[in-house]
Amino acid sequence: MEATHYLNDEFIIGSGGAGIVYRAELSTGETVAVKKFLHKEGDAFLLDKCFDREVKTLGRIRHRHLVKLLGFLSGSNNGVRTGTNLLVYEYMENGSVWDWLHNSQVSNKKKKELNWETRMKIAIGLAKGIEYLHHDCVPRIIHRDIKTSNVLLDGDMEAHLGDFGLAKAVVNPAGYTESTSWFAGSYGYIAPEYAFSMKATEKSDVYSMGIVLMELVTGLMPTDRSFEGDMDMVRWVQLLLGSPAREELLDDALKPFAPYEESSMYEVLDVALQCTRTAPAERPSSRHVSDLLRRISASTQGVVSGKKIEL
Repeated sequence: MEATHYLNDEFIIGSGGAGIVYRAELSTGETVAVKKFLHKEGDAFLLDKCFDREVKTLGRIRHRHLVKLLGFLSGSNNGVRTGTNLLVYEYMENGSVWDWLHNSQVSNKKKKELNWETRMKIAIGLAKGIEYLHHDCVPRIIHRDIKTSNVLLDGDMEAHLGDFGLAKAVVNPAGYTESTSWFAGSYGYIAPEYAFSMKATEKSDVYSMGIVLMELVTGLMPTDRSFEGDMDMVRWVQLLLGSPAREELLDDALKPFAPYEESSMYEVLDVALQCTRTAPAERPSSRHVSDLLRRISASTQGVVSGKKIEL
């Protein structure tokens, strides 16, 4: 609290529907991110549940591509009344992928750092983090809110999936979370089956990951104004990927393309389309997506180095 002058606005580095994030330089020399949950009229119960979920979920898991929870404060700490619930995370100095892709305050010169090689690294890191949640955690965890604003970047531009306020453990043998009375997720990233069943599965997360992959290649948000009526991002990619106009799918910020990069981008879009198939059973697992992305990356590196890579 002292490091942020009791959560003074000058230390704010981000905000969202659930709370405000502050940057705190501790007396130890360590820099951390502090998330303050907002208490809105009528939403206090849901926000408290989000806080509890983050503590219970992130408090028991560790992975290179998941944001690390360092601690939490609830109500008061050492006699100091905080007045709200706080979470303390490792600090991600490069912000979110959404900031890099869509924030007009990020200069074009800086955006050049988000080249295709970096975007590919982000995609693989995100896939590895989701693979860990779906296949290596006991019980398995469904994130339910995968989007570019929840994919955070460290100093090396490595991806770390954060914001587990909507995450749920899979305790049902059928592989889905129980239906809920309130909607979870963000518009543009939500799998179509979730809208009517209110039951999330690993394949719901895979769908959201597919949207993020499309975002990394196209540079567009899934809620872009060009998607109107019957047209959405998935249908747009489907229509253009096999057409002579497919170069329209690629983010202009990535130009000029090296030949190997362009083909790699189309391969990633193909993986994204597999992730966003209408029928959940037809979507690949997050583990398979992770393998596919690593193969694309390895193949691209083989072209650059002139080496033949066996896959």
